[in-house]
Amino acid sequence: MKHACFTLAFLAAAWPCAAAETPIRLKVAAGKVGEVCMPLRAGDTLAWTFEASAPADFNLHHHVDKEVLMPVQRKAVAADRAQHTADRANDWCLMWTAPAGQGISVTGTWQVVRATAR
Repeated sequence: MKHACFTLAFLAAAWPCAAAETPIRLKVAAGKVGEVCMPLRAGDTLAWTFEASAPADFNLHHHVDKEVLMPVQRKAVAADRAQHTADRANDWCLMWTAPAGQGISVTGTWQVVRATAR
């Protein structure tokens, strides 16, 4: 992958390099959480799209020491398509919380577009 990113950057003058889409397939028990985490570098953009079988709370978060930073929060959503650019290098997580009385299934994809050196 590094070679492909370098080749694109060389040929297209700092063209961003996107990794392949990664599928999301989760089953989350009633009242529990499910998450998918990935390492991001500062300036990387994470794009996601998903559908849940029932409305659920969703967030994008990461941890700094003991603090949880949550730049994206959605309440009771059954679908979302968005992106976020990381402000720091860290492990970032997409997280769903199933309603107390109902489990959910979540399907979708996520993809990272790597920041390029300028």
